[in-house]
Amino acid sequence: MKPLKIALLALATLLGVVACTPKQENIIIISTSDIHAKLDMLPRLATLLDEARAQDTARLFVVDAGDRWTGNAFVDMAPHAGRPIIEQMNRLGYDVATYGNHEFDMGLDTLQRRVEDAEFDLVLANVNTGTTPWKQPKPYVIKRAGALRVGFLGIVTNYASGHPDGDDPVYEGTEFFSPEWTAERYGKELREKCDLMVILSHCGLDRDTTNLATAFPYADLIISGHTHETYSGRVGDVAVVQGTNKLRAVGITTAKLVGGKLTDLHTEYRALPEEEVASVKEEVEAYLHNPYLTASIGTLTAEASKRGLAQMMADEGRKVAGTDLAFYHIGGTRLHSLPQGDVSRADIYELEPFKSYLSITTMTLDEMKQMIINKFNDTTNYKESHREDLIPSGLTYRIITNSKGDAVDVKFRPEVKKELYTVAMSDYVYGNKVYAYPRRPESARTPLVTDYLIETLARGPYTPDNAARVTIE
Repeated sequence: MKPLKIALLALATLLGVVACTPKQENIIIISTSDIHAKLDMLPRLATLLDEARAQDTARLFVVDAGDRWTGNAFVDMAPHAGRPIIEQMNRLGYDVATYGNHEFDMGLDTLQRRVEDAEFDLVLANVNTGTTPWKQPKPYVIKRAGALRVGFLGIVTNYASGHPDGDDPVYEGTEFFSPEWTAERYGKELREKCDLMVILSHCGLDRDTTNLATAFPYADLIISGHTHETYSGRVGDVAVVQGTNKLRAVGITTAKLVGGKLTDLHTEYRALPEEEVASVKEEVEAYLHNPYLTASIGTLTAEASKRGLAQMMADEGRKVAGTDLAFYHIGGTRLHSLPQGDVSRADIYELEPFKSYLSITTMTLDEMKQMIINKFNDTTNYKESHREDLIPSGLTYRIITNSKGDAVDVKFRPEVKKELYTVAMSDYVYGNKVYAYPRRPESARTPLVTDYLIETLARGPYTPDNAARVTIE
């Protein structure tokens, strides 16, 4: 055979082998969770996304695992509550997101309006919205990455209350289902339709690494939210990842597929670059230009810790309520601290973004013990259990624990002597079933917590009390 024919035959053979070799394709998923309207980080997130898209636009997705607002007065109190963060997510090119418990804080009417503002898909599989203003979301969406299909299914946490964390009235008319039911309803269906299956979950790592991963063995990846922890691990064949809150770390997951089959999946968490996209920074600064929120309303004579802020909320609430005692929950204290010096309305609204008040009722010694012990031993929400939670005013107390670390008794100081005490407690504690005790009727309510705090600071410099009132033994 002539050399040219031999060479052409060899080339044809090689091309045939290459044509039969499965093609490797990469899919990049950039994930956030628990943003809590951290506007000032968005110009830096824009830089990271611009750099990533410069590498590969066709196979890159930007996703969020819930809690986009609550915690920033410039978003929560905007003329259209919550809209600024949705506008910026549109601007940054998010592809799909699920719902967190704080998406419901502003009520279902406002939630639906923000859904309509979103230019990205919002998915949630474990809910029936019934006849509420919130229209039934899609359980999942399938996105194209070249010839590959990527499925995203949404899940939100569902506690003993029958709904995500929050006050019962907010969820009236809705029904939330377990991950197990949801897996049976949608898991196999989505698996058969996609090459890469992703769960966007706002259940928290405690549930995502147990119940959810077990219920969804079909999934390749669970992107977790709610517990504000950076984590990357596996449960069987399911990868579970979560980044911390307020955009302090962003997840970058690379999935490698050969011939449409997943061969490798890796996630790294990266801090945002210092560089900012100027146009996004300009838009963010426009949201932050609000003299009503930025003006000083009073001063602190010393730094207030998170505990000191909760104790201020309890102390001043007890004065307003005129009760014997008061309790405020540490989870409702949304700032870690406030520095010595001027305090603005924005500070107060970020400290307490829920429009809370104190409910006034009566309690016995045993009922107070039961409330404290049951919350301390909470098995449904591990990030809020076995910790200092109910901050008192009018007394201090010790939680006595056993060898397993569970609470078995509470000792009050001064010793509780009255048969029945008047008590003011945050409406969240009074209305939420995770604080289990036999409730008596609510006799009255205080003004909003933000209102009485602003009035307190307006009267003159305030000295916070940061000393512990709760000890655990």
